[in-house]
Amino acid sequence: MKLLIALVVASLSGFIALSYEILWIRVYGFATEGEPKSFGFLLSAYLTGLALGALFARNYCDRTDTEQDADPLFFVGLFFLVGNVAAFLVVPLTAELISARGLDPDQMLPFFALAAAGLGTGFPLLSHYAIPADQNAGARLSYLYVANIIGSTIGSLATGLWLLDVLSLRVLNLGLVLLGVAMSCLLMAAAVTQPQARRAIGASYALIAVAVISSSPTLYAALYEKLLYQDDYNAGLLFAHTVENRSGVVNLSESGTVYGGGSYDGQMNVDPRPDQDTNRVLRAYMIPGFHPAPRDILMIGLGSGSWLEVLSNLDDVRSITVVEINGGYVEIMRRTPLVAPSVDHPKVEIIIDDGRRYLNHTTRSFDVIVQNTIVYWRAHAANLLSREYLELTGQHLNPGGVIYLNSTQSTAAQKTVSTVFPYALRYQNMMIAGFDPITWDPDRWRNSLEAWTIQGRHVIDPLLDVGVLDEILAQDTWRGGPTWEDRTRILARTMDETIITDDNMSTEWWAFDTYP
Repeated sequence: MKLLIALVVASLSGFIALSYEILWIRVYGFATEGEPKSFGFLLSAYLTGLALGALFARNYCDRTDTEQDADPLFFVGLFFLVGNVAAFLVVPLTAELISARGLDPDQMLPFFALAAAGLGTGFPLLSHYAIPADQNAGARLSYLYVANIIGSTIGSLATGLWLLDVLSLRVLNLGLVLLGVAMSCLLMAAAVTQPQARRAIGASYALIAVAVISSSPTLYAALYEKLLYQDDYNAGLLFAHTVENRSGVVNLSESGTVYGGGSYDGQMNVDPRPDQDTNRVLRAYMIPGFHPAPRDILMIGLGSGSWLEVLSNLDDVRSITVVEINGGYVEIMRRTPLVAPSVDHPKVEIIIDDGRRYLNHTTRSFDVIVQNTIVYWRAHAANLLSREYLELTGQHLNPGGVIYLNSTQSTAAQKTVSTVFPYALRYQNMMIAGFDPITWDPDRWRNSLEAWTIQGRHVIDPLLDVGVLDEILAQDTWRGGPTWEDRTRILARTMDETIITDDNMSTEWWAFDTYP
């Protein structure tokens, strides 16, 4: 085998293997709702599989070196072929076993390891049989490794930063398996000399290509529904919309529930009345009650977009700057008439970026910084809950400004907010904090809510919704605890909690107590 061909195969195998790893991390992370352990667990399974593949390759080489039973390069191609087909099938197999058999996502890790073992067998075999055992063996082996590393690097960058933005998971998997099988068949064809054998290999590739292309719509049908609903999935439970890009996956159910990366991200609803408030959107309407003039608002994250629709229709608001890392949420909003108007509202500017990076670079300041944070135990949540981050947000508050942050019931988050800011209140699971005294004004809030209209309709109809505001104001408990709580009580209740920092990332790894 010519060294140039071996270098091309080594590079392509690296490209394919690392591309599959990125896709598997997405699938496994989606099924686990983005738990911090997901990346490490999947990476461990992947590396274990590569090690097992290398061990098998060594044993195979020991046997064939003594027996000399056939052209070994043919079997190198055959192993590449089996590994690529297994890598293609492991994703739909995972979804099927999780949904139909009730397996826990962690129980699927051995299957990912086995698929990685198939990919990991080919490169050691290629190195063994493509390099003659002479004085140049070491140099040639290093060339193969360099080629494999280059291919792996390109695969990681191209798939992670580009291909995931332009191709769906199914199409990308399909492209990878067709490329991998083509490489395998070409390697097998190069190992034989008979024309009929090469024609048979070509026909085999055509059959495999037809089989994977025709079966992929069925194999990958309802993939994300199966991964999210798991053993609650049924054949009629399909998402209304799914948006995939390099930042993640956003799903919208038929009922208007939004899921980001496999985790609940809110429900599309702007009705604050107690009998209609399915997503507790009332919290968005609370802002005029604790800030007399919320003219300039910064929103970190979109979620369902319901809060943006609500706040863009508040008369006092002059501008709303939204920083959202995943443009898929914007696309989902555009497809939903209930919240679509706020996307192009003249008050609204939407920036696709990381919220913390935006704050590090902007010089703007705001009256209210709204952050309806992802659940505190998910990966990267500490990036938007840590002491360092909160100190950064404080630098962008106008005099009298507040941060309005969803603690998602994390006692550590509530303590951290109350420690960074000298003034703080908790309303349900929302923290209101700043450097100036915070006063809740029920009369101002009532007047604001009575005048609030969305898409030409009053949020609270003064004729039909008599007593609704009194009912809301009368609420004094929430989930067994007080609806409102001041800073002194928060600090007393959370005195044994750890302050979240960029270094300890405590909510992600070991702080799981919640109240209320």
